[in-house]
Amino acid sequence: MKKYSNFILSILILIFSFIKCWYSDYLFNLLFLFEIIIDLILLICYFVCLINNIRSLKKKINFSNIVTTIILILTIILVLFFPFRDVKIKYDFNLYEKDRLKVIDMVYKNKLITDDIGNVALPAKYKKLSTSGQIFVYQNNEEGQVIGFWVFRGMLSGSIQVIYSTGGEELIKSSLKAHPITSLEKLKDKWYYVETSY
Repeated sequence: MKKYSNFILSILILIFSFIKCWYSDYLFNLLFLFEIIIDLILLICYFVCLINNIRSLKKKINFSNIVTTIILILTIILVLFFPFRDVKIKYDFNLYEKDRLKVIDMVYKNKLITDDIGNVALPAKYKKLSTSGQIFVYQNNEEGQVIGFWVFRGMLSGSIQVIYSTGGEELIKSSLKAHPITSLEKLKDKWYYVETSY
């Protein structure tokens, strides 16, 4: 078993790195320090595994060492270059579109309580639709609806939302004047991926 400990550790690092990157926005919204601690633990484990693997390779090259090296290289490539957020946004968009439309209908019918600035706490059943468990209602009247589901709710570093807009890009731009838009991409009719600098 000790013979394969590096191999097993490399697989665990790969799996936990993937999970951590996939849920990074949720972890950030829950507890920023917790995410830093997870990153630190994974980094330490990675370097321990890497150093042990280099030592093993110097002694003897075998199948386990080669596969461990490949897994460690794959982990670095995955963490540094794989577009986790973009893939997750598209995956979640398809998975949760019907539920998001139900929430939009509840907002339209004033079945959800909106605070003074536009935040709406989602019912427990729908909290998964937005990383913060809230949505933001920019506009909800006869002229149209602009409702944002948080992907990443930055503190002062920019935010990302999936926004529903009955008036397309123009209504989003007029509704988000106080939040300068840095990127706006259409996902589907009435649905947009929006990054702001605030």
